[in-house]
Amino acid sequence: MRVTAAVLGLTLGGMAQAESPRRIAFWPDAVPDAIEKHADGAYAMAAVRTLGTYHRVQGSPGFRAAAEWVARELKQAGLGDAVVEHFAADGQARYAHFPSYLGWDPKAGTLDELAPRKRVIGDFARQPVALADYSQDADATAELVDVGGGADPAAYQGKDVRGKIVLADGPLAAVHKLAVEQRGALGIVSDFPNQHTGWSGLDPDLVRWGHLSPYQTANTFAFMISPRTAKELRGELARGAVRLAAHVQAKMVAASFDVVSATIAGSDPAAGEIVLTAHLCHERAGANDNASGSAALLAAAKALAAGIAAGELAAPRRTIRFLWLPEISGSQAWLVSHPELASKLRAGIHLDMVGARADVTHAALHLSRSAGSLPHIVNEVATAWLDDVARRTTRFAETGEGDGMLAAGGGRDPLVTDVRPLELGSDHQVFEAFGVPMVYFHDWPDVTIHTSKDVPDNLDPTKLGRVAYMTAGIAWTMAALPDGEAARLPALERAATPARAAAARHTGLARGWPADDVQIAEREAVLSGVEELASLAALWPATAGEVRKVSAALVAAAPRAAAAGKRDPRIAERTGATRGPLDVYYYDHLAAVLGDAAPEPAIGKRSEVFGFEALNLVDGKRTVSEIRDRLSGRYEPVPLAEVSEWLDVLARAGVIRWKGR
Repeated sequence: MRVTAAVLGLTLGGMAQAESPRRIAFWPDAVPDAIEKHADGAYAMAAVRTLGTYHRVQGSPGFRAAAEWVARELKQAGLGDAVVEHFAADGQARYAHFPSYLGWDPKAGTLDELAPRKRVIGDFARQPVALADYSQDADATAELVDVGGGADPAAYQGKDVRGKIVLADGPLAAVHKLAVEQRGALGIVSDFPNQHTGWSGLDPDLVRWGHLSPYQTANTFAFMISPRTAKELRGELARGAVRLAAHVQAKMVAASFDVVSATIAGSDPAAGEIVLTAHLCHERAGANDNASGSAALLAAAKALAAGIAAGELAAPRRTIRFLWLPEISGSQAWLVSHPELASKLRAGIHLDMVGARADVTHAALHLSRSAGSLPHIVNEVATAWLDDVARRTTRFAETGEGDGMLAAGGGRDPLVTDVRPLELGSDHQVFEAFGVPMVYFHDWPDVTIHTSKDVPDNLDPTKLGRVAYMTAGIAWTMAALPDGEAARLPALERAATPARAAAARHTGLARGWPADDVQIAEREAVLSGVEELASLAALWPATAGEVRKVSAALVAAAPRAAAAGKRDPRIAERTGATRGPLDVYYYDHLAAVLGDAAPEPAIGKRSEVFGFEALNLVDGKRTVSEIRDRLSGRYEPVPLAEVSEWLDVLARAGVIRWKGR
């Protein structure tokens, strides 16, 4: 549907209450129609195929070439300020507590078996994933020695690996340290299974992407092989000697974290920005992870720019910022390097793996809400756009009614999806560690992730187009929703909050939680809704009066605080020694600071979310017990002792300090 900006302004400004039902409560149908018209899944699929031709390792020539291609596409789409920013990745520059690592310039790598038979086992030119990242120049011919996992000194008892190549299935950096650095091995051949799903081990021909440490300048080489090839080599070793030849042309070099940035400018610079992100790395082809998210974000940017250019969408009030980054490390570098921009970010959307065909990868699309420590109205907005797609595509699949939001060459299946609490593992966690609430679209599981089989043919143009539509719609709502339409959101949140509270109570009862924790979960669901309402009023001040009324009603109906048991009254505050997450890609801050004394707290074994969120909740005001209650109420019960132990570790590492001590 094509409408002029003037007509759209009249539509949005004069909301009659007796209007027809809408697809999305807070927009007249002209807005989602305009966005859908330009959200092109076929374009996104073509972009995946182009990005899939680059070996996009962070700090590599392939990544930079891909970044420059994205910037050109953005300029052609009308985002004239598109630029590739370069942040030093040289092992010297630091981004808060995170020390940059080196880049990598791979040119060639082959692994040949010479005896007992002759064959090519790995060839970087044909299959880049065969050469582990941060491998370096080598010209080695040697016998192969099987060291099992290879990540424990016991694996080397009775085995002489000096001057040999080792076969191992443990973490590459640990194997390299023990075998190469300490015992004189020449290099590694590995079938390390670095991702685990219910399908792990069923495909013997997957070659998994591997990484040596980008901080270790003494790296030699590692080649990645399939489980089938590893089994064959072990069988040959059981019968006699195996001789291999490894030739590598690659160097660890000073490079840069390259970030593509572009904006759709808002009319009110003081209103802040909405940020949309996708990480542009990984291995070639890296189709779902994450050419899919990068391509869907491109399609979303193009859709909004086209809608504005056609007069179908009026200019937004808030600036919409698009970022394509090296995963996690690039986000850390960008946020630390742009404090003036980071302070303007009000909310965001992250895309990481969003296009997989379920019949190939077994993946479903999930929407993770913002961190429980950062409740925000973006959750309710995102859910509304998700519901629109799920409802319409399901109806089409079941009845043939409607258009199904199909893309040229795409599938016709309904969108299979759900809404989840915070899940970590990508750039959104960096932004949320900096206080930016983010929703996160992601496929999981995906049996091809980080393997030779993560190829474009596994993706669906229809799904990519639907994700581009939802992403653009959420962003447009956060950036451009007029006050008159924002007035609908308090009632929507008022309806959603008791439903989440009831669901929290039901979950607690069904899982046999202690009565106090059931009560805490129900209450925290309400308080989270109240905080989301507060974020609504901050973005649209005209809603503040209604927000106060709704918030008061929700609090009045909420369960009382649970009876106090054993409490930890200590209050922690951040020291300023860290900004952002403690783990930044290859860097583990606690291990770096505490060394061998770094413990493995029980809370980390429970879930990495708990450790992340406990630190996020340290604000110089909450007690340890209050942090425990917030974690237990917004996720699941966690013992007070585990929270206390974790915060004590953070205090030892200088990340936090205890007030009054």
